[in-house]
Amino acid sequence: MLTTLPLAKRVFPREGEMYEPDPNGRMILSAPEPDGRLTEAIRRLFPGSIPHVEYVEHSGSAFPYSLRWGPQTEKDRPSLLEGVQSLPREGYCLTLSRSTVLIAANDAAGMFYGLQTLRQLLDQGAPLQAVDITDWPDVPLRCMNYDLRQTFSKPELLINYLDTMAAFKTNALLIEYEDKFPFAQHKELAHPRHALTSELLSELLDAAHRNYIEVIPLQQTFGHLEYILGRDEYKHLRETESSTGELCPSRPESFALVSSLLDEVAARHPRSRYLHLGCDEIYSLCECPTCRELFKGSRNQAFLYFVNRLIGHTCALGKKPIIWQDILADCSDTQLRMLDPRVTVMIWHYNGKNINRLVSPLASRLRNLGIEVMGAPSVRCFDRKDDQNYPLVEARIANIDQWAEVAGEHSLAGLVGTNWTAVFSLGVPYGIFETSWYTSAYFADACWNRVRSGGSRFIDRFLHIFHGIRPETAEALLGRHDDTDYYSAMPKLLDAVVKNPDTAHLITAMIDYETAADRSRTIHKYVYRWQLYPGSEPEWRSLTNNYRVTRVGLRRARTRMQAALRMFQPADMAEHYLLSRFYLHDYLDENLYKMIGLTEETKQEGFE
Repeated sequence: MLTTLPLAKRVFPREGEMYEPDPNGRMILSAPEPDGRLTEAIRRLFPGSIPHVEYVEHSGSAFPYSLRWGPQTEKDRPSLLEGVQSLPREGYCLTLSRSTVLIAANDAAGMFYGLQTLRQLLDQGAPLQAVDITDWPDVPLRCMNYDLRQTFSKPELLINYLDTMAAFKTNALLIEYEDKFPFAQHKELAHPRHALTSELLSELLDAAHRNYIEVIPLQQTFGHLEYILGRDEYKHLRETESSTGELCPSRPESFALVSSLLDEVAARHPRSRYLHLGCDEIYSLCECPTCRELFKGSRNQAFLYFVNRLIGHTCALGKKPIIWQDILADCSDTQLRMLDPRVTVMIWHYNGKNINRLVSPLASRLRNLGIEVMGAPSVRCFDRKDDQNYPLVEARIANIDQWAEVAGEHSLAGLVGTNWTAVFSLGVPYGIFETSWYTSAYFADACWNRVRSGGSRFIDRFLHIFHGIRPETAEALLGRHDDTDYYSAMPKLLDAVVKNPDTAHLITAMIDYETAADRSRTIHKYVYRWQLYPGSEPEWRSLTNNYRVTRVGLRRARTRMQAALRMFQPADMAEHYLLSRFYLHDYLDENLYKMIGLTEETKQEGFE
């Protein structure tokens, strides 16, 4: 069985026929005009196997873009091509027949995605079942997310990961840089050690471009500005003294500051159509005396006044602004008509079983006003657990599935799989990016093909493509399993991993930590019992035994987690994450356990 991720829409095997690539065959690419990204993609995806890529302007194909690798006969012609008009944007047709590959598309991105599918198929080994595939995305803009606020990967990895996102047919990336942006006008806002250099930012944006990924920068302009308003020189711009993240819209300096930030961010993203302005969770809005008087105590009026100014400024920069929906959901129809319709509204809802019911009313109201609407499920979010080490998979899958249905029902312009690293800048990190590949790929799969009927389970396809574990191997190691079992199953799968072993070791290290951390609760129970029965030899023995086993487990988990984290993060970021997990355990050890005489060397026999 051929495995693809995302799952291809229409796959028709050619009965009795196999395909085996001809490594000496020429690859002939036809396009309306030369596209260096396509020829670069061919050489990158098929290194050493294709001696020559030939470009021709017209191939006789009905499609503007076509590619042939190997000899062509009448029998090899694609039998299921749907015609130039009916194949949607970014779609492609792919035929494997004997020793020939044919790919056809209406645009360069469609050709690129056909090449990605071909790469996945070839990685499964030859010979392959001969096949005709017709494939296209259900969601126009399929956006992943880098959140660089709290914890982040090494810059070179952030760049390299764009190749993997492209393999999953992602076509956009939302980046919240915060203080990791290389600000030039406001240099004081750039992180002293971890801000991207101008050169690294250019490399990141170029890597996205070659992968047909649009980078959408997210520059906060209203709320979540702790990294700015926490500084002494900007405290006067807070809505109230205690609102460390929210800007006061009535102060002239507020708009001057954020508009200058938007100028700089827009200038560094010349290829991006969109610029995300944030504008969510403005908790203290309209609490300052000036705002209450100016906007007559109306939070909605204060929001619309400031946001419309931001929209106008962003449009003048040649970008289409995006904002979150939070405040708009409370606006009356009259107030909503005051919103500048040039904006795109991105609606986020991360939990619950009724996403459609939550989204539909506002989405319909906005679309009736001619306002573009996008949606935002989450591949990792709070989920009532702010120290998670990897996404809570069952909740995330359910959320993504619901949003895929909503996107189809309301013809949304796009979906972004938000991937938050913390509640906000001052929070504790949830987990690091690399533990979210599974839910991110699930999101990409649902955006491309929301029905996914008749195909193999997602977990089997992901294990096969991302880790090189064939379905029959997974079945032998796990027995019965489903899409929610990826993280818990990783320790059993670890020795079978062929691809991305560092990610597998990272997840296993996280599980080792959680096992030891969960066991630490038994110490609390036995400490309590020791207080009830001081001097009891059996109680002391139970306490010391559980303490010793738990501390040994935590120490081993710490060593393993540290080594795994340093594969992906700068050294001080790895230590920051490690401390966030072990601080409480270390604190209790120093300030409780040792005070009552517990150490890992406590004698096993007798008690003192």
